[in-house]
This record gives sequence, structure tokens and C-alpha cells, in this order.
Amino acid sequence: MATRKKSAARKARAPRSAGVAARLPKLDDVKAAAARRKFVEGLVKRGEAVPAGKDLPSGATHEIVGKHEDGAPMVKRRRFSAR
Repeated sequence: MATRKKSAARKARAPRSAGVAARLPKLDDVKAAAARRKFVEGLVKRGEAVPAGKDLPSGATHEIVGKHEDGAPMVKRRRFSAR
């Protein structure tokens, strides 16, 4: 049985063990900060991020554990969707 040659495009890809993050385009610091801020704002707006407490209410996935220097909430994932 003959072996197939790998194409140059396939060789250039990141190895599978690197995960999805290795294949995503790299963002500069300003864009990455804006993306994080928008993500957290969305969590809070939808009620998926709530102030830290003993039990998370239904539908909440993140706790607000502090604030960044700019006043934006700092969140930590506590569970995946409970819906």
C-alpha cells in the first residue's frame, strides 16, 4: 500500500494536541481587552454573572469576584449552563 504525501497546507496547521486556541488568530492587547469587556458585560446583562455568594441562582454560571482597575467586573466561572 502506498503512503500518501501530506499537503503543504496540512503540514502548516497547528498540531491537533494544541487545541482550538492555538488555531485562533492572535489579538493585540487592545482588541483582547475589548473582547473580554464585552463578554463580561453580556454575562451581567443576561443575568449569568451574579455577585459572589453561597449558592448560584438558576441560570447563573459566573460569580463576580471583584473589580478591575477600570471598574469592570472580574468574573469566575462556577458551573456550566444549568438550564
